[in-house]
Formats: sequence, structure tokens, C-alpha cells
Amino acid sequence: MLKELAEYLVQQSVPTTMQFDGLSYVNRTLSLMAPPLVPKLTVSTLTGLVDAVKEPLPLIANDAWVLWVESHKAVSVVSLRGDQYGRRACLVRAELPEGERPFRFDTFHDRESFVIGLQSRFVPSGPLTSVLEVASALTDAQVVTSEDDGISQSTTIKRGVASLKQPITVKGRVPLQPYRTFREIEQPTSEFIFRLQSKEGVPACALFEADGGKWQLDAMLTIKAWLEAKELGLRVVA
Repeated sequence: MLKELAEYLVQQSVPTTMQFDGLSYVNRTLSLMAPPLVPKLTVSTLTGLVDAVKEPLPLIANDAWVLWVESHKAVSVVSLRGDQYGRRACLVRAELPEGERPFRFDTFHDRESFVIGLQSRFVPSGPLTSVLEVASALTDAQVVTSEDDGISQSTTIKRGVASLKQPITVKGRVPLQPYRTFREIEQPTSEFIFRLQSKEGVPACALFEADGGKWQLDAMLTIKAWLEAKELGLRVVA
């Protein structure tokens, strides 16, 4: 109790300035009182961002403002220079909505969940169709053997009560376009490793990311090109 009282009394005292080796020190921590910034406008699409920039927003015609592509899911109109308090103002920000659940990579799914995920969270393409055909062939089948050379997976499946065996070869790497950035732009293509396995007699499928995150850079550069094509009069940086 006495310790808390002593600390309170110290906090209420007037700060003392001291000099050591030509430098000034204060015996208390001081907090800068800064006025609030103008609240930013937040939108969920690149189109909304473009529409906002076209409106007569305060100071937006000043060449001190730029369009900053922060990531594959965020773009802002920000000032190049900070204010006297060291803050950078932001007028408008587009943020990719978080409502849609992304496809879960690097984990095995049962056939039904895998097929639904591919159909609902990927851009239709030839490679996607090929993966869907293989996964759909496992409807009434069991993965019974597998030969794996690290590049492709040769799998035999057994169909129905007649035990008909059908060999299939699963390509190791497939280029796909998951929905991972703003819908106004082309979704970045990246490579995935497609794998099959059998868990207690039940076939399972998985996609493993294989581009080292390069798709995020591709998405940012695509957003930059898309915004530059709108000729909004602001420099775009990414």
C-alpha cells in the first residue's frame, strides 16, 4: 500500500530535467498529446476504392498522396509525408472481406469435402478439371496401392463389388487459381502438390502449396497494374 502511494505521489510531481554529459534527461515518462486523425473510409472492393478516389475527398488531389498496395488483401490512399506527430494519414482503405472461409491446404480431406472445396473456392480451369476427375473417381473406390517416385503418384483403385482395378497416375504438381485476393483482378496462379492416401480404407485428397508464397507478390503486382489502368492521377506503389 505504501509503495503504491509513493508511486502515485511521484506521478503527481512536476518532472525534473537533469543534465549528464551534455544531454538532457527527464525523471518521468511524458506522453505526446496528439489531435485525432481524420477517420479513414473503409471499403471491401477495389471498385469501391476507385469510386472513393474519384470523389472530391479532402486533399486527395495533392501530389503528396499515393495508392499503396499493402498486400494481396489491402490497398490504401496514404500520405507520403508524416505529420508533426510522426503519423501517416490514410484517407481510404480497401480490405478484402474475411467472411469467406479459405480452402485448407496442407491437410488431407475426405473426397466430398475436397471436391466441394475445389468447385467453390477455385477459378475453373483445365488443371482443376483434371484434379476433380481424379477425386471424383474415388467415390466408390479404395486406394489400395501406391507407387511414388517423388514427382508423380501411381495409384490403383478398386471399384465396386466386382473389384475392378483401374490404375491412374496423379501428377505431382498442378497449376491452380484459388480465390485469394480481390475479385476484380485475375487470381494468381500457383503450383500445388496433389496427393492421395488411404486412411483406414477411406480415400483422402490434399493440396500442398509449392510456390513459396510467390502468389502474394504476383497478386500485389496485378493489383498495381489494375489501379494504374484506371488513371486516377495518383502514383501507385507496391
